[in-house]
Amino acid sequence: MFTIKQIPEDFFVRELIKIDIKKQGKYKCYLLKKKNFTTLKAIEIICRKFNLNLKDIGYCGNKDKNALTEQFISARTNKNIEINNEGLKLECLGHLDNKISLGNNLGNYFEIIVRNLDKKYNKMNNIVNYFDDQRFSRDNVLIGKLLLKRKFKEVSKILKVKSINEINKKILRFYIHSFQSYLFNLAVSNYISKYKNSEKLKYSLGELFFLNKYEKIKFPLASFDAKFSKKDRIYLKLLKKEDVKLDDFIIRQFPYLIEETVYRDVFVKIKDFKILNYEKDELNPEKFKEKISFFLPKGSYATMVIKQMF
Repeated sequence: MFTIKQIPEDFFVRELIKIDIKKQGKYKCYLLKKKNFTTLKAIEIICRKFNLNLKDIGYCGNKDKNALTEQFISARTNKNIEINNEGLKLECLGHLDNKISLGNNLGNYFEIIVRNLDKKYNKMNNIVNYFDDQRFSRDNVLIGKLLLKRKFKEVSKILKVKSINEINKKILRFYIHSFQSYLFNLAVSNYISKYKNSEKLKYSLGELFFLNKYEKIKFPLASFDAKFSKKDRIYLKLLKKEDVKLDDFIIRQFPYLIEETVYRDVFVKIKDFKILNYEKDELNPEKFKEKISFFLPKGSYATMVIKQMF
């Protein structure tokens, strides 16, 4: 069985974004390099160390914890907040007129060492664009569903807070996104399962069907205004099984949780795929390791490339 992230150095990701760095501006722009920290944990440490508010920090998205990652953040501050520790480095690049957000993200470049192999594997061109385990850690899906069902006291109990008003807005939105992602995976897997040459793939919430092909098609991340076609009508059965209605996504008590439907590619192309080397694995005797690199659009998971390839 293949192994990834045996050590953090096995998994490197660099964020590519579109920004206009200037000599002066409302925000400072930083390159954040980290190891063994989630993006949110790194930002919490930065805010605590320099007495900043989370809302003053902008970033495109979350990067893996057990990896070497590079991403950009913006900070609304006049302080010098540079850090140079072993697992956390922050380098000022200049200034920006606007806060960095998801819309700035162009995608991510990866270099990954896959270990514990018995043979060399060939390149891949496409993947089924599933959300992977990082999206579903702990009780994310359950909490997202409880928010939609207005069971706020249960959410507070799980998260051990007096009120969900104490929880950062981005984090609460992430729980909703986790539930939407869970439904997306189920709907897409149902669609893929109808192909005769599809295969099963295990992940933290069960099994998914996949196949190596490309088709230009999008499925919704269900919300109040989602529109379904013949291909993704399975959503109606999935929502009924979960006892969730589309109107449940309109949470009037917390308007910032209401978001329009996003339509996500079911398949994505892997760009600039390269097999960099194949050699003996020093961490796993009598086995081999393969180092690969590639580029994925924003929101797609490199771990899904590995799972579907190996």
